[in-house]
Amino acid sequence: MSGDERYGATTFVRDRFGQLREGRTYPCADGEVARKVAEDRVAQGWAPGAAAFLRRGGGEFDEGETVTLAAFGDVPREVRDQMPF
Repeated sequence: MSGDERYGATTFVRDRFGQLREGRTYPCADGEVARKVAEDRVAQGWAPGAAAFLRRGGGEFDEGETVTLAAFGDVPREVRDQMPF
């Protein structure tokens, strides 16, 4: 992993209107850990959806290019659209 690549998992929760919103983001050591964290959050019922991602460039999780590595459960369409396959 280069210094400008960061892996993480983000949960998605439903707001009081039933719309999916971004929940908590978990920094992860690599892509496999990010996939496992995202999958576990959904499987254990902590969130209706979660995604593992790679962020390139920028210094924080809200900057740079985002590539969705895996999505589990209910996630916004734009998150699935960021998947490279």
